[in-house]
Amino acid sequence: MLRLAGVGASPGIAMGVAHFLGGRVEVQERRIFTDEVANELRRFEDAIGRSDAQLRRIQQQIAEQEGDGQEYRILEAHRMMLADVHLVEETRRIIGSDQVSAEWALRRALDQIQAVFARIEDAYFRERRSDIDMIGERILRNLLGMTPPGHEGVPKGAVVFAHDLSPADVTQLGRAGVSGFFTEGGGKTSHSALVARALGLPLVAGVQGFIKHIRTGMTVIVDGGRGEVILEPDFEVQGRYADRAARDLVQAERLARAREAPAISLDGERVHLAANVELLEEVPISVELGADGIGLFRTEFLYLERSTLPTEEEQYQHALAALRAMDGRDVCFRTLDLGGDKLPTSVRIPAGNNPALGLRSIRYSLWRRDVFKLQLRAFYRAAAVGPLRIMFPLISGVAELRTVRELCSDVCAELQRDGLEHNPEVPLGVMIETPSAAVIADLLVEECDFLSIGTNDLIQYALAADRQDEHVGYLYHPLHPAILRLVRTVVGAAKRAGKPVSMCGDMAGDPRFCWVLLGLGLRSLSMAPRQIPIVKSIVRASRIAAAEKLTEEILRLRTEDEVEEAVNRVMKERFPIEFTEETS
Repeated sequence: MLRLAGVGASPGIAMGVAHFLGGRVEVQERRIFTDEVANELRRFEDAIGRSDAQLRRIQQQIAEQEGDGQEYRILEAHRMMLADVHLVEETRRIIGSDQVSAEWALRRALDQIQAVFARIEDAYFRERRSDIDMIGERILRNLLGMTPPGHEGVPKGAVVFAHDLSPADVTQLGRAGVSGFFTEGGGKTSHSALVARALGLPLVAGVQGFIKHIRTGMTVIVDGGRGEVILEPDFEVQGRYADRAARDLVQAERLARAREAPAISLDGERVHLAANVELLEEVPISVELGADGIGLFRTEFLYLERSTLPTEEEQYQHALAALRAMDGRDVCFRTLDLGGDKLPTSVRIPAGNNPALGLRSIRYSLWRRDVFKLQLRAFYRAAAVGPLRIMFPLISGVAELRTVRELCSDVCAELQRDGLEHNPEVPLGVMIETPSAAVIADLLVEECDFLSIGTNDLIQYALAADRQDEHVGYLYHPLHPAILRLVRTVVGAAKRAGKPVSMCGDMAGDPRFCWVLLGLGLRSLSMAPRQIPIVKSIVRASRIAAAEKLTEEILRLRTEDEVEEAVNRVMKERFPIEFTEETS
């Protein structure tokens, strides 16, 4: 028996016979003569055409069964990547200038793109490289006359392993009845992970070096929650995981039954549970999981994997699609949060000594007001169709907020002059992500319509601890007394002003912290869609008075470890099903 560690990219447990789907296509450098360049370019174009036809065929199969849902749209995004300038044009250039074969030129272009993505620290942006890699591998297979990996011959219930999987692979294999996946590449925010979560199939990504330990036919367990793969488990381990899988199924069915029920506590307090999303494909998932709205729609995705900025019309149609998918539910769009380690190729930002404290988020938007105003125009136009809110990231003071509001007024005046339908009464909110914003929340809330606490950056800045740095990561703690006091300050300021306040950071979706946040006075939480059912379950089984009692107790404690111990003890005693050893 051997345990391998990876990243839990899609929760759940799969147990079955291992099946190898295929590894990375290996190519060797091959030089060509000048008179062969035209033929290599034709080979490359033909391979792109065959790749597009394969993806289109899978799309048609999906459309016939389920319509143009999220899997269909992700494959559409992959088809668009077949025209990506950095991939296609660079490959053509290398073929002509270096006089090498199409497959070697493509591999070099792919390696260049991967090197850029590898330097990005932000996991969401970094994992977009998986999409480019999958498209490149498909083109390479077609160049070399290799059959793209499919579901033929994969036994039902098998656990599929591969170097990486494309969304098309996951879709086809899921429909063929496989029970789960694990890969060397990919990650939690890759498109393949998104499709796996939508299909309810466990996936562990980033499992390094497994190829030397495994062979097709082995018994394998995939734990998508813990990010663990077990090869040749003994009977005791198999029994333990079978019990866990049965318990998970019972809990999932219980949570699903309450999906349509409102999140109302036992003493009648209504809690608004919204979803954080990055892609349009996640919006219908959010609705299915019981979201009351979208509390944070990250808009950076439109700027990824492209050399040109998105147009106003593209952004308008994108916002419109989200509003229509939510069918009357509120959607809160965060304006661009670029900079730091988020640097798409379409954006140029001056490098600073400390990017995390430099020209990023709202600071970038105010520096590139042309880019910012296009985004605002799209939002104000879309707001004429459905309930839309706009939220500004990394605001640090009132002067900054006033400048932003002036630009919003200018945009509305321009739209009026242009004769374009829009809603000038869009609610404008501030993300509380800096200590300065938290301390003056009472001043900020007087000049905006709502506040939203972004705990990821707030914790990082308040504790001066980079959560990506393994040496100081231990300092990054949501239950630090300083963080609890800052949250209490912000909630109190909003309540005194009679304005809405929510939390949209990772802290909001952690079921362990639910009572702490309710006790601090929060009644609106926005989280990853998959967290909504369990948080709703806890809310519906809680009394606010009990949560307030717990919060009063922990606010008197002096260290984050003392707070965590007290919170874990109470939550495990009160919710033994939600907080089994395996899920805590």
